Amino acid sequence: MRVLEEDRRLKRLKLQLETPEDLYFASLLIDEGDLVTAWTFRQLKVDRGAGTERGDRVRVKLSVKVKKVEFQRFTDTLRVLGIIIEAPEWLEAKGSHHTIGLRPGDEVEIAKSSLLKHHERILQIASGQVRVKGVVSVDLDEVAAALLRPQGLEVLAVIPLPRPRKEGSLKAQVRENLESILPQLVAGLKSRHVDDLLLVAPRIVYDAIQELFELFNVPVRFVEVSEGGLAGLHELMRRGDLRELLKESVLTASKLALEELVRRLGEDPDKVALGVEEVSRALLVRAVETLLVLDEALLSDSRAAILRLLESASETAREILVVPPSLEGAELLKRGGGVAALLYFDVPRALLKEEPHDNS
Repeated sequence: MRVLEEDRRLKRLKLQLETPEDLYFASLLIDEGDLVTAWTFRQLKVDRGAGTERGDRVRVKLSVKVKKVEFQRFTDTLRVLGIIIEAPEWLEAKGSHHTIGLRPGDEVEIAKSSLLKHHERILQIASGQVRVKGVVSVDLDEVAAALLRPQGLEVLAVIPLPRPRKEGSLKAQVRENLESILPQLVAGLKSRHVDDLLLVAPRIVYDAIQELFELFNVPVRFVEVSEGGLAGLHELMRRGDLRELLKESVLTASKLALEELVRRLGEDPDKVALGVEEVSRALLVRAVETLLVLDEALLSDSRAAILRLLESASETAREILVVPPSLEGAELLKRGGGVAALLYFDVPRALLKEEPHDNS
């Protein structure tokens, strides 16, 4: 994502969306009440005397006041729904509902109602170097391909393989099963413009197929796992020793925070808040150090409630992290309504569960 213009005082951004990942970041940046301006298509209305009929679709630049943002993970379209505020007079469209569809290559202007700490972090990440890794995970009876993206792990294919026979060379059988499949999977990943390719497999499988990867003329990093295939992809996301591997995928900070959340729940639960109510009370006593928000919560009907928490946290929290659901530990956020917090100091659980007092 290229930031073409940025005016923090007026809370205005002008962005060039370049990749599908940029649509994900934009979906987290655009909130209800923002004014979004972009080129879009609008159906003309033609007056026929007895009534109006639909005319041609024309490309026009419109500004809409956002009512809702719709984004499906791993797709290449972001839908911004709202009310038209600015449009050419001849279009006669002001006050009407309209949906702007944003895709890679589009330019968008955003006048925000508020520019919060999590917006600034997302903008910083999105405008930096965002790397996408291709993953091929292989076992004796299954091979899987995936993309490791900022929005999580996208599984592209899971293909069963014939089980090796007891007789004959295991290495030869594994190679035979994969000789035609691997080139197709690798070609598919390369067409997605991946920056790196990871081969995830048990050592016995790697020894059998490493020569095949040498034929692909692409840099490959081997990651040894206990089990390949789909299970290997999940193990890749769980492994604590692969932080450096995830570093350039911008998932490291979220992964470390989730690991700390799990540790504290077991060893120091008074320094954790789970769920909207507990986090709200922790924010009242300025105890929140790191706020974790599941990206699904920001892309759901709960967005308005989550944004109120984010606005409060922007004043006191040291860090605010938006977490994709594929990371291990993210299920804790899902059970808590999409939010959790690491606290600066101990806050007894009983206090977090009390109704806040009205001191007005």
